[in-house]
Amino acid sequence: MALDINNLTIELCAEKSHCINVVDSLSLSVNEGETVSIVGESGSGKSFLGLSILRLNPPDISKIVSGGIRIKCKSQNEEIDMVKLNAGELAGVRGRLVSMIFQDPNTCLNPVMKIGDQITEAILAHKKVSKKEAESIAVLYLNSLNIDGKSRFRAYPYELSGGMRQRVMIAMAMVLNPCFLIADEPTTALDVTTSLQVLRLIENIKEKSGIGVIFITHDLTVAKSISDRTYVFYAGQVMESGNTEDLINNPVHPYTISLIKSVPSLSKEYVPKQRLFNIPGFLTGDDFNKGKCRFYSRCFKRNDECLRDIPLKVIDGKREVRCVK
Repeated sequence: MALDINNLTIELCAEKSHCINVVDSLSLSVNEGETVSIVGESGSGKSFLGLSILRLNPPDISKIVSGGIRIKCKSQNEEIDMVKLNAGELAGVRGRLVSMIFQDPNTCLNPVMKIGDQITEAILAHKKVSKKEAESIAVLYLNSLNIDGKSRFRAYPYELSGGMRQRVMIAMAMVLNPCFLIADEPTTALDVTTSLQVLRLIENIKEKSGIGVIFITHDLTVAKSISDRTYVFYAGQVMESGNTEDLINNPVHPYTISLIKSVPSLSKEYVPKQRLFNIPGFLTGDDFNKGKCRFYSRCFKRNDECLRDIPLKVIDGKREVRCVK
């Protein structure tokens, strides 16, 4: 197993008197060579969870209340609990054992640093190699991602296309051969063709290296194409989880059903030239409150039974669902 999250709760405070559990009692696992998708609408806590695995969540307004985040790396014979590491220890783990492809390369790449320097920076921080050797490693890795490493090494981010910048982000994340990868909506700002190329690159990297991958996305179509298992996230809680194909073909939770109905290519009820299905209302801070199902205010199946904390339950042996129905 590459990642094992056990009963993780993370509190986010806008003010000292107003805190919410933006990740609530989460248990999640990812095996080596497996891709697990986390899907849900904006604000549901997906990206915050990804940042929390790397302990990049802002410490002045958030804290881990309980639980563990264990990274297991067979190739390097290491097993660590990210929750227990101090700042110095975390710096030695990020990029080397666990890494992340961030959502928008335009905001993550330093615009005044050449891309080659940004990649070699990580190599020099973790490996005892010369600057020349680090540059050779970076060029080779860029070549493997279909970028001419020699000619592009001295380029600035603005000189590259959106697809190239995203591949540079992948190079930065993978150049140290980590055991676990978090991909946070890496295709959001890309066109369809480039998105497919990036998805294939991530899939090829996983197959060659055998790493575990968490793929964060709001797009169920992407989740279906790339992941083995899927966790449906809403207001910091898992609403439903299971084998991706089974979950999309036979959704159980009203939120999963609603998400799928809103995607024409996945919905069995979609009729061309008719309005798309939409989930009424919006995700608000009140949805994070305890004492009721977090999807209660927007659910088409809600009743008085839903006005209590609802635990995940196992159905059909493998599927987990948080619903009284």
